[in-house]
Amino acid sequence: DRARPAGEAYSRNFRGPNWLDKRNTDTAYTDRDPAVLIIGGGQSGLCIAARLRQLNIDTLIIDRMARIGDNWRKRYHALTLHNQVHVNHLPYMPFPPTWPRYIPKDKLANWFESYVESLELNFWTSTEFEGGSYDAAAKAWTVSLRLADGTQRKMHPRHIVMATGVSGIPNIPDIPSLKNFRGEVLHSSQFTDGDVWKGKRAIVMGTGNSGHDIAQDLHASGASVTMVQRSSTLVVNIEPSAQLPYMLYDEGPSVDDCDLLVTGVPLAVGRKSHQALAQHTKEMDKPLLDGLRAKGFKLDDGFDGTGWQFKYLIRGGGYYFNVGCSDLIVSGAIGLLQN
Repeated sequence: DRARPAGEAYSRNFRGPNWLDKRNTDTAYTDRDPAVLIIGGGQSGLCIAARLRQLNIDTLIIDRMARIGDNWRKRYHALTLHNQVHVNHLPYMPFPPTWPRYIPKDKLANWFESYVESLELNFWTSTEFEGGSYDAAAKAWTVSLRLADGTQRKMHPRHIVMATGVSGIPNIPDIPSLKNFRGEVLHSSQFTDGDVWKGKRAIVMGTGNSGHDIAQDLHASGASVTMVQRSSTLVVNIEPSAQLPYMLYDEGPSVDDCDLLVTGVPLAVGRKSHQALAQHTKEMDKPLLDGLRAKGFKLDDGFDGTGWQFKYLIRGGGYYFNVGCSDLIVSGAIGLLQN
């Protein structure tokens, strides 16, 4: 409780600004620039801002989205997190114990809004970072921001944090022959709902998490779906195999203690433990993996057999947590082509 602010500056100053007045002034930045500018208002941006606020470091988050949480809210309709709630807590404000183990995207997006409001984080939506330069003598940046109303704002923060995400920028390949295709072409970042595809034939290029989820959504909506695999993919069942690396976090020690234990393990030691874990999950998922191989699906075990988590750390993808799509491939309900 000693670290808790007393609140006397606004709660007992009857002639001065109240809490809301102070929040509006703090967020407007009409008379100052932030010490730290965070570009991106997802999990990383919010966590960093929350920690810096507790250190009394003036911090502003900006995001091009129109609403806090839209980076999740605007993803495809059926999206739910593939790892469980106890590994996704944000600092100072953990998810309620009544929440489901797997958080739906819109529930998480709404929580982000509540988090920003509750922790009094300064956040500008519909704001784009246009560029900046660093002045070594002044030890400050000069940045240009495009605001929601179209105006430009110059700022001079001492630090910039890029929190735009592992896959925040869509990787859209240039396929010249697609210009001759008369059907609809979408990138996974543009997909919202499979309902409009009912009765149609669809090809899904790629066999990562997004590709599998979209293929399963299309199939459930009544589309005829074929997936095209270009290179091998690591596949694990979402339960229990995909959750095994998080066993330490399973409603046991605090997230802070778990993080300290996990990050304190030397990489070489962690690599060996993940190799053993990946071998164990292969044995657990053997019936599924055998079925996929029988259909011609190309599988791998990750880099040096270290499993999905090291594949995420090194590549940022290339794996799938099976929530049902692999079973549809095995049964033949979803077709498979190799490129």
